Amino acid sequence: MLRPDADVRGAFHGEGLDLARPVIATCGSGVSAAVLALAMYRLGRRDAAVYDGSWTEWGGRNDTPIAP
Repeated sequence: MLRPDADVRGAFHGEGLDLARPVIATCGSGVSAAVLALAMYRLGRRDAAVYDGSWTEWGGRNDTPIAP
């Protein structure tokens, strides 16, 4: 069960997420990113993308940039 929409919106806002800008959710394996996209969907963002390869895929490649 997700927290109430107002709590989720407040958490996103508190972390500096601007739901009016393009969003790509990512995490370690893609599972948490899917939950974030679902939460954004409930807040009206129907186009939030999920990078389902997430860090597991990105960090395992030699041709992807990684910044400290």
